[in-house]
Amino acid sequence: MKKIVFDQLKETLYVLKLKNGMTVHLLPKTDETYTTYVQCSFPFGALHLQYMYDNKTYYLPPGIAHFLEHKIFAMPDGDAFHHFSKLGVDANAMTSRTMTGYIFNATEHLYPALTHLLNMLDVPYFTEENVAQEKLIIAEELKMYLDDPQSVMYNHLLENMYHNHPMKHEIGGTIASIQTVTPSMLTQVYNHFYGSNQRLLVIAGKMNLTEMQAFFKQYDQQAKPKLKPKLVFPKEPKPVVKRYEVVEQDVQMNKLMIGIKLDPSTKPEAEKARQEAALTLALNLLLGPSSLKIEEWIKNNWMNRNFSYQTTFVQQAENIVIYAESKNIYRLKKALVTYLTDEVQNYLTQEAFERYQKTFLGQYIFALNNLETKTYIHSGTQLQKRSLFEMIDVVQSLTLADLFTAIERIKKHRMALLIYKKTKTSSFLLNKGRNK
Repeated sequence: MKKIVFDQLKETLYVLKLKNGMTVHLLPKTDETYTTYVQCSFPFGALHLQYMYDNKTYYLPPGIAHFLEHKIFAMPDGDAFHHFSKLGVDANAMTSRTMTGYIFNATEHLYPALTHLLNMLDVPYFTEENVAQEKLIIAEELKMYLDDPQSVMYNHLLENMYHNHPMKHEIGGTIASIQTVTPSMLTQVYNHFYGSNQRLLVIAGKMNLTEMQAFFKQYDQQAKPKLKPKLVFPKEPKPVVKRYEVVEQDVQMNKLMIGIKLDPSTKPEAEKARQEAALTLALNLLLGPSSLKIEEWIKNNWMNRNFSYQTTFVQQAENIVIYAESKNIYRLKKALVTYLTDEVQNYLTQEAFERYQKTFLGQYIFALNNLETKTYIHSGTQLQKRSLFEMIDVVQSLTLADLFTAIERIKKHRMALLIYKKTKTSSFLLNKGRNK
């Protein structure tokens, strides 16, 4: 077992590399704690719709990773959730654009729960009947998102941003795309992406290291390493599909989304991490809770507090999405675009940067005290060949010049602007209701 110490954060990581290819990361909590968090992650997500395996190219329908996540819980002797519940363990799973994770936390019965998790992952069970049943369940899940205007708008915006990249598709796919999923397709994807040599198992919290080693020694079996699939992404043009669109919708307030398509970074992984951190800090300063400009617009009723932004850094598709609501949506649109492209030098100051850099580091370190957060972030960064503990050094090394360089990636001609404008009918009905 390899031991890695991160002195600055007083954290220790223990790494086990099993004979079957699985990697286990142990993050014991030295403070008094009663819970252990476990996440087994695979580098297979919603973006991975084309890949090569053993010199053959495969194409997958949107939503296949999410569908597989659901069906992994099906076992020959019943639903896996039922046994987790009997053990008093809270289990869940998630699919992102780049990974799938299976999660549980336990205060007791840790090793029986670990055994059950690994059995569930080792024994796929796909039948015509349970796949057909899952299509109905996922279809209902997708219909729920159609009732959320912000989710619909976000997916609409991505279609306006991307020509070919699978970023344009919803993580869950569509009702039409999931109909093409078959048991044989799920078996194929499982065999190619769920091999033990692609698993990262992260365990954080209360544990006995000697017992852990003994458990995995008993579980481990010598296995011939399997091939790993090579992901393929279609060539994506730099311009967005549609730069500006206004759609009348039955909404209570005019809605604006700005999608900023960033040119994919070609930097080495360490430099990419630095570049992403710089852009994250710059956007937090410009658009976050401490932003003077955003607070000014809210006070002046240019927009309400239902304002948000997010960054996405995935393979060959990096972007920023900003969401706002306003009675005067066109004035706000113009102001936001000008602010991010022509006025940033007035708001990214050395004093503001130094203050927020300390705040960001404090928030990051505080977040790592939450075992669930630590487990999730560690899994994600490791799949990107990074370390969550090294992020502290990256942020501390940033300068104001790095933030300006990061913001320069925002270009007006790489923006897709989407407005959901309140229909005249909805305005009439709203006013009529108020006059009663």
